[in-house]
Amino acid sequence: MSIETLLENIEDILETSKNAPFSSKLAVDGDEIKRIIEDIRLNMPDELMKARKIASERKEILDAAQVTADGIIADAHKQAEDIVSEHEITKLAENNANEILQEARTQATEIIEQARETAADLSEQAQKWSTDLRRSAGEYVENIVATADEALTASVNEIRKARMSLRNASSQNKTE
Repeated sequence: MSIETLLENIEDILETSKNAPFSSKLAVDGDEIKRIIEDIRLNMPDELMKARKIASERKEILDAAQVTADGIIADAHKQAEDIVSEHEITKLAENNANEILQEARTQATEIIEQARETAADLSEQAQKWSTDLRRSAGEYVENIVATADEALTASVNEIRKARMSLRNASSQNKTE
C-alpha cells in the first residue's frame, strides 16, 4: 500500500469520526491511526530504495561514459597506428592521430562531465523528493496525533467537570 493511500486512510478516519460527547472534538480510533502510521513507516524504505537505485544508476552512467570514452580513445589509437603504418604520409598521420586523440579525449571528458552532472542532478532530485516526502508525512502524522491528543484531553476534562458537578449536586442533596 502506498504512503499516499495510507494518508488518505487517515483522512477518511478523521472525516468519518464522530464528535466526542460534550465537545466539538473528534473521537478517533487511536489503534487504527497507530496501525496506519506503522504502515507508513514500513513503506518509507521503498522511497529510500528508489533514491539508492538512482545513486546506483548514477554509477552505471559514469561507468558507461568511461567505457565509451575508452572505446573512443582505443579507436583513435587504432586509427593513428593505421595512418602511421602507411609510409608515404607518416608525418601527416602523426598529426592526424594527435588531433583525433585530442578530440577523443575532449569528447570523453565532455561525456563524463555530462554524465556526472546528470547523475548528480538525479541524485539531488531523489534526495529532495525523499526528504520532502518524509517531512510531509511526519508533519501530517504529527498534526493528526496532536488533534487526537487535544480531543482526548478535552474529553477527559469534560468528564472530570461532569463528575465534579455530580459530586457537588450529591453533596448539596445530603446537606438539605
